[in-house]
Amino acid sequence: MNDAARTTAPASPVTALSAILWGLAPIAWLAAFFTWLFVSADAMDSGGRTAVGDAVAVVLLGLPAPWLLWASWRMPRPRLDAYLAEAGALATMLASLYIATLNYMISPPAGPGPIALTVVYLAGAAVLLAAAWPLPGRRIAYGTAALACVVLGVGFRMGEEGSLFRLDIGFLTQDELFAAVLLGLPAVGAVLEAARWAVGRLRA
Repeated sequence: MNDAARTTAPASPVTALSAILWGLAPIAWLAAFFTWLFVSADAMDSGGRTAVGDAVAVVLLGLPAPWLLWASWRMPRPRLDAYLAEAGALATMLASLYIATLNYMISPPAGPGPIALTVVYLAGAAVLLAAAWPLPGRRIAYGTAALACVVLGVGFRMGEEGSLFRLDIGFLTQDELFAAVLLGLPAVGAVLEAARWAVGRLRA
């Protein structure tokens, strides 16, 4: 379903329940992640990482991708639960990318950033573009967010000396360029999308 879909039916109890559940979903995701984090920390103290723990982390960090695709492709609009699902997916996707980057930057290898990190960001870009396809009213915003993912993914491979993004833990909170790309480009896209919508409303 896309933004062009319209329904005039009043909100049903099922729809209201769906909106509540989707609104709580990001909180549940954060709770699950921090539970995994504490359990993993205890496991590390007791003898090291486990394959099950790593698999749980991959599932949790990868969950926002199908979540966003479901919200954009399958949920009818305009409905509150669809917008809550979309917002929650975007928020958890941003958190997942930040966590994945943080994981690699705690003890960064010498030279270019790991290929796996670049793959994660390029996959994020692909998910955003796929999510934008059925939603014409999201294509500018999602397109600029996808561009940010591509710039970051490629930037991490540019090497430590003179790299686009410094490969150390401090850059996550101190590198203005990283913040400008990760947050600035999507923000610009959102503003442009809102302006496009406003112009369309005025012309209608």
